[in-house]
Amino acid sequence: MLYRNEGDGTFTDVTSAATVGAGSLVGAGACFLDADGDGLLDLYVGNYVDFTYANNVVHGTRGFKEYAGPRDYRPVPDFLFHNNGDGTFADISDVSGVNHAAGTSMGMVAADYDRDGDTDIFVLNDVAGNFFFVNDGHGHFEESGTFNGAAYNMYGDELGSMGVDCGDYDNDGWLDFIMTSYQGELPVLYHNLGNGQLEDITMTAKAGAGAYPYVNWGVGLVDLDNDADRDIFMACGHLQDKIDLYDDSTGYEVRNLVLMNKGAGIFENVSEQCGDGLAPKRSSRGTGFDDLDNDGDLDVVVVNSRRAPTIIKNVSTPTNHWLQIRLCGTKSNRDGIGAGPGHGRRLAFGGRSPWRARLPKRLWFTLAVWIGPARPC
Repeated sequence: MLYRNEGDGTFTDVTSAATVGAGSLVGAGACFLDADGDGLLDLYVGNYVDFTYANNVVHGTRGFKEYAGPRDYRPVPDFLFHNNGDGTFADISDVSGVNHAAGTSMGMVAADYDRDGDTDIFVLNDVAGNFFFVNDGHGHFEESGTFNGAAYNMYGDELGSMGVDCGDYDNDGWLDFIMTSYQGELPVLYHNLGNGQLEDITMTAKAGAGAYPYVNWGVGLVDLDNDADRDIFMACGHLQDKIDLYDDSTGYEVRNLVLMNKGAGIFENVSEQCGDGLAPKRSSRGTGFDDLDNDGDLDVVVVNSRRAPTIIKNVSTPTNHWLQIRLCGTKSNRDGIGAGPGHGRRLAFGGRSPWRARLPKRLWFTLAVWIGPARPC
């Protein structure tokens, strides 16, 4: 479904008019990006598995029915729709190369990970090797997940990959990636080495603290305390709604997690000290981050399965100054989607140069910058 913002607080379903209706497929993720650098936002749509009511599979554990997994069905190739500039899109999945491999797509994020001035796409596949589509600058993509290290974790395992986000967690000028996974698996923090390679440093960075017993979904690599480095927020909740009846090591509805970046590339699980915003127990799924009340810190919206969303207000007192920017492109899209380190968008204050990738889910964003103690004019 594609909804057009009418600018007056209402939205119009333009799926058919925009020609992005993909039929009765199981979709789990989508993102906007400027694939070919023409200034128009194209649309990547991930497909999960070839499911129909006729081929439904039911499993059971200790007498309890369970939902089937992705290995019970065939994977389905994804779509890439090119923006024609007139409100319609053209299917370029084949000519762009993104449908040359079929996967079980879940979360995805578009970013210029190699700083060559174009936008690449990291696509998670559930219980299969992830895809990393590297852009050649003209809107043609080569799947390079195995080559650059993004397909698997450090042990070569296929994970129950769920959600993904990116950001420069160590302020070295290169975009890193965090992905979540299933119960009994650690999330993965991929450190960008700057040479086209990504390294799993989850264990040394302690980026999976507290996550192992739970199914983790939406994730954000975001600065929650305005200290100019990225913290981690993870939404948690099981897929199997009867899991509490036969497995006491996890839970269907659980608390979400916050891991604070302590600097020097180390994270600490501070979920118990974050206040009552982390108190609700839900079976959470998607996450969104924005400064909802314009007070200089990032708030959180969490989508919960079969329950109302959770809105978490950040009541931290910013110890550093903050700056809110609205990007208005002249030759590119007005929201600056696709701007990355390779495009030269950088602010440096007090010897530190934090970088936030401009992601499609953030139309407005807050960039925390460290500038030292305030001085009188």
